[in-house]
Amino acid sequence: MKKITFLLTFSASCAIICSAQADSYQYAPYVGLDYTYNQTSGRGFSPRYHAAGLHIGSTYSPYFATEMFFNQSGTDSQHKHDHKIKSSYRSYGLDLIAALPLGCEKKFAFLATTGIGEYVFKHKVLPQKHHNEHGYGYRFGGGAQYAWNKNWQTRFLTRYVNFDHVSGYDHDMEYQLSLEYHF
Repeated sequence: MKKITFLLTFSASCAIICSAQADSYQYAPYVGLDYTYNQTSGRGFSPRYHAAGLHIGSTYSPYFATEMFFNQSGTDSQHKHDHKIKSSYRSYGLDLIAALPLGCEKKFAFLATTGIGEYVFKHKVLPQKHHNEHGYGYRFGGGAQYAWNKNWQTRFLTRYVNFDHVSGYDHDMEYQLSLEYHF
C-alpha cells in the first residue's frame, strides 16, 4: 500500500509541476476505433465475446473527457444440456474519463473511467428458440494512454460492468484496445 501511495503522490507532483508550464487548453473532439474482449458471467454459462466499437468524445482539459460509445460483438457458441446456445450483444452509452498526464510533454497518462450503457443480448437456443434481453450496465475501470503525436493516441482500458435488469447475466470484464484521432 505504501508503494502505491508513493507512486500516486509522485505522479500527482509531476503533473502539478508540468501543468504550470502548460499553455491554456482548448476543447478538442476525437473519434476512436475499439477492439474489446469480454468475459461475461451469466447464470449457467459464461460467454466470451470479441467486439468492435466506435467512440466519439471530447476533452475539456488535460484531465477530463466525455465520450459516447457503441459496441457490437461477434457470436459466442456454447453447449448446455444437449442444446447449442449462440449469443451476442451490442451496447451503447456514455463514459466520463479522468486522466493523469505524466511528464512535461504529457504523452503518457493514467486513466480512470465510469459510465453507463444499455446492453442488448441476443440468444439463440438451437434449433428454434430465440430470446433477447436488455438492461443497463454500470461501467467502472482504469487504464493508460499514449499520445504518438498531436493527433494520434492509443489506449488500453479494463472495465468492470455490473448489469441491472438483465436476468441472464450478472457482470462482465471488458479489456479494450483503442486507436484515437484527435482533431
